[in-house]
Amino acid sequence: MVAIAALGALCLAVVVERAWMLWRWRVDEAALLAELRSGALDAALARAAAHPAGRLLSAGATAASDDAAWDAIAAEATLVEQGVRARVGYLAAAGNLSTMLGLLGTVYGLILAFSGLADTASTERAALLSDGIAAAMNTTAFGLLVGIPALGAHAVLEAACGKVLSTAEAAAALLMAARRGRG
Repeated sequence: MVAIAALGALCLAVVVERAWMLWRWRVDEAALLAELRSGALDAALARAAAHPAGRLLSAGATAASDDAAWDAIAAEATLVEQGVRARVGYLAAAGNLSTMLGLLGTVYGLILAFSGLADTASTERAALLSDGIAAAMNTTAFGLLVGIPALGAHAVLEAACGKVLSTAEAAAALLMAARRGRG
């Protein structure tokens, strides 16, 4: 149960931290992409300053040539994706591990319940059996109580990260289209 509680604390910390970052990365996507389409690069850079798209735009805007801009964006994109998806995978792992630890607790509780049946008096058998089964069911429930929300949070945060990355990719593509249109 302690290990499952530790996984639950890890999940809570990751969810709070990633939700905070995703909240900080809010941007009016339509306005950002419209500014890039119209060639207002300075306005787009200012709008996306706190968003991961801003890192890609900065990398591409300062390059001397289109090829150098593409290379700079590609190099920065890997780092941006790593930063956006940081620790989100821990939620899936913790969800699966907590469920498995709950199952391990179930097996252990049943072993305790049935091991005491053979060598004990009939008056103690019911107590040993009920204690073992209670331990088994409590561990199962606790594992699922941590695992299900962790997997749900993983799905929600992964989708939100995908949206952030899609916005950054679209912004970088529009920047490159604008650069090539000028050249």
